[in-house]
Amino acid sequence: MSVEAKDLRGNEPDELRSTVRKLEEDLFKHRLKKTTSQLENTMVIRHTRRDIARVKTVLAERLRGAPVAPAAKAAVVFEEAEASALAAKSAKAAAAKSAKATKPKATAKAAAKKTAKET
Repeated sequence: MSVEAKDLRGNEPDELRSTVRKLEEDLFKHRLKKTTSQLENTMVIRHTRRDIARVKTVLAERLRGAPVAPAAKAAVVFEEAEASALAAKSAKAAAAKSAKATKPKATAKAAAKKTAKET
């Protein structure tokens, strides 16, 4: 039973809270079964934890009052954010490269002076 965020976004906060409570109870039962070696598929625990996180994320969005993006728009928003992050990273790398290029290089004479001072 995998819960999808787009299905949860239509629910009220009270429904989301009860869903979290039920999932946490299920998680407890799964952990108990695992401890007593009665759980056949241990991946159920991971899936349940992720479902809880998904529901809590949607609940936090709802309580924060963040605008809820439909699934199609969410993909576009994600791509735009990813593109801007990539552009910022490349701009930072270019700035570091240009700063390194403009930095004066030490000459052999300066290096000899430096070693003479150290000794």
